[in-house]
Amino acid sequence: MKAILVVHNLKKESNYALTYASNLGAKLNNKVIVMNTVPEPLGVQLSDMSVQDVFEGDDFGFKDQNKTIENVVFLSYLDTLGMSLHAIIAKYDIDLIIKGVSGTAKEINEQLTPILNHSSCPLLAVPEEASFNIANMGYLADLRYAKKDIVSFLNKMSEALDVNASLFNITESGLPHMNDGYAETVFRQLFSNSNLNLVNIRERDIMKTVDVLANVMQVDFFVLSNRSSQLNGLWDWENMENEEHAHLPALIFPC
Repeated sequence: MKAILVVHNLKKESNYALTYASNLGAKLNNKVIVMNTVPEPLGVQLSDMSVQDVFEGDDFGFKDQNKTIENVVFLSYLDTLGMSLHAIIAKYDIDLIIKGVSGTAKEINEQLTPILNHSSCPLLAVPEEASFNIANMGYLADLRYAKKDIVSFLNKMSEALDVNASLFNITESGLPHMNDGYAETVFRQLFSNSNLNLVNIRERDIMKTVDVLANVMQVDFFVLSNRSSQLNGLWDWENMENEEHAHLPALIFPC
């Protein structure tokens, strides 16, 4: 992994993402670039305070929570003003974007869509109370449409973090279910160099599947492709805040 970009809007949910990114960057030995999407307060712009100093205040208390601040580079709002997301990704050698999210499923979708629609990098959505103590990562996909680049990315990330990772084969609507033997054969043919486990899911209701994965199988880090039915099952809950998976990070690939 090259560098991690944190999209920061000076709201508290961005601090969840910033803390998470700093921990992840330290673990993976990656630089973290913090991009402000809104201007810093006028009082900060007119003073001798640096952007980094803003995050030491009561509203943006980051340094006190994180001892790996040295791997974080803060950009001012003017540093990226007028630049497209593609240009920022290229300039700073970014291959992962992290954004804090909060609110209902609809609000989360609205927060993520502008980035997913304009990025070539995967986006990690970090909700409030998301724990960095990852133990069980899960890629949710129909095996027939599973992406090699996603499996490769997850394989490298899980090895670096020394955690378990699995591909949960969830059949797309209208397609026949793959029996276990056939699924295992296809998986080994497609991903012979992968250290991921294959779990063949028979349940077709994606919302039930997500519930079981989070609460029973203890998956604590979801990996999905944008616009997939699996992603809809993750975010389309009416009462998102009360669901267990509402506090789990989700790595979404724009493909």
